[in-house]
Amino acid sequence: MRSLQIFFVNAITLIIGLSLMSGSFSSNKAQAAPLETVPKIQIHKIGNYKGQYLTAFYALGTRPFLSTDSSQVILSEIKAAKTELVTADSLTLPAVDLQKIGFRPPYNLVMIVVSPAPDFTFVNPDSSIIKGMNQSENHRATLIRSFSKVELDSLATGEGSQREFVLTLD
Repeated sequence: MRSLQIFFVNAITLIIGLSLMSGSFSSNKAQAAPLETVPKIQIHKIGNYKGQYLTAFYALGTRPFLSTDSSQVILSEIKAAKTELVTADSLTLPAVDLQKIGFRPPYNLVMIVVSPAPDFTFVNPDSSIIKGMNQSENHRATLIRSFSKVELDSLATGEGSQREFVLTLD
């Protein structure tokens, strides 16, 4: 009698285990990749660029280790870009949602570019192709600054949904 009980317990455990492994108890709904919200960016001291266009590129890329020139970056992919007309001494770029893929961060650099035209196209110094960059003939920039994610986090103010980055361009 005892061996019959052990047999049924083992059989039920096996059936439940196989059902769980086959996914019959789980839902088969696909989920979107998680998003990371980049807080809004306040940029100050840009009054000298009134009438020009400021573009922020949220990108994956690298900066030379020993270079102090922030325009000497190599971008591999543009995740998002926001362009605004400079009309005052300060400008606020809205928050941006970027999709995470695996364990990789959605961005590690923010490039701030001021250009006379709104359709600025960044070109890598080595002429390599940048995935996600819109192509145009406008390569003229009045100002180029790059900020790493670590630098931006050190400039962050506020908490939670009130969090924002404050940059001063001198």
